[in-house]
Amino acid sequence: MKNVTSGLAMKNGTPYEIHVCVDPETGHTPEFLKGQIANAMHSMSARSRWLRFASPARKLSDKQLDYLTNLDGKNRMAWCALIREKNQERGIGLSRYVKLTGENNIAEFAVTVVDEFQNQGVGYALLKKLIGSARDNGIAILRGYIQPGNKRMLSLCKRLNASISAEDTACIKADIPVSSS
Repeated sequence: MKNVTSGLAMKNGTPYEIHVCVDPETGHTPEFLKGQIANAMHSMSARSRWLRFASPARKLSDKQLDYLTNLDGKNRMAWCALIREKNQERGIGLSRYVKLTGENNIAEFAVTVVDEFQNQGVGYALLKKLIGSARDNGIAILRGYIQPGNKRMLSLCKRLNASISAEDTACIKADIPVSSS
């Protein structure tokens, strides 16, 4: 799968790109990604941080950042959306999956988009790239655990033919079949 998709435009016309998050060809290292994630966290509202991380914390721990940036391109994969401002890259969104141990060809996924770029098609594009990678890597289902109040994410999952079920009172489980999405 191509590591960079250029020439994309949000619903409002803003141009953006999608890259493999950690890739020697783009110069994106785990350290670069950690910085982009840290900056994005400061750009997110408390509500967005709660819907994504079940916490309003403005900062992720070093352990959390290590977990999010420990990628191998097969069992742990991530795509990053970015815009270019004054010849600098600014991360605006991320989609990632981690293959679940003990589960046959299932990976847990998550998507995060900075508030000012939400509802512009970025999350959908990131999730479609993630689905393509999952398909290429033999994963059959992308599973997400979603806060009940995250109506946009639930709607996006339904759009991608997800099976939605209440896992418990804290979250909703969405299984996206990779082959039909």
